[in-house]
Amino acid sequence: MRRTAAEAAETRKAIISSALHRFAQDGWEACSLVEVARGADVTRGAIYHHFTGKRDLLDAVLSEHWRRQGEALFAVLDASAPPEARLTMFLADYLRRLSEDTAFRELAVVTVVVAPQAPALRSGLEQKTAVLAQWSERVARLLAECEPQLRAPLDVARFSITAFLHGATLTAALTPGDLPEPKCCEATAHALVAGLIAAETP
Repeated sequence: MRRTAAEAAETRKAIISSALHRFAQDGWEACSLVEVARGADVTRGAIYHHFTGKRDLLDAVLSEHWRRQGEALFAVLDASAPPEARLTMFLADYLRRLSEDTAFRELAVVTVVVAPQAPALRSGLEQKTAVLAQWSERVARLLAECEPQLRAPLDVARFSITAFLHGATLTAALTPGDLPEPKCCEATAHALVAGLIAAETP
């Protein structure tokens, strides 16, 4: 029986989800498409129907997961609240996801550890870079709204936030035990934002 486009899309999604887990667990060299297929409950042939090989699959994993995660995180930046509150919520949410969301933490591992091992991988990492660039641009706009209260020049404040995001991602990939506990994520984010933005005087 011929499969519908919706069924094919669900199969592709299941393969990408399984591949994220296997790449995070096994690394580039040891990741087996047989295990990816088993995790997705499909045949190995189904993987080759959707992807040309392991490199193409890793590229899709990075591209699609960063796009999806980026959309979810952008929602926090678009909330109806003062800019410093939105920035705090965004950073706290990012930390919480790294700490509690297995798929997001696995995405950090695959991005930081696995992707550099793969030969000639481009577009998936470009998607991650594009997402981070959009975050950086939105963060800059939020900081610009608070410019009279900034304790440092705008470029310095922007760099501090970007470095925090990169550092948290690297920590999640290499030493996840060093991440703050979920209950401490908001306090951690607040400490960073308070160090950059002075409280508004009445």
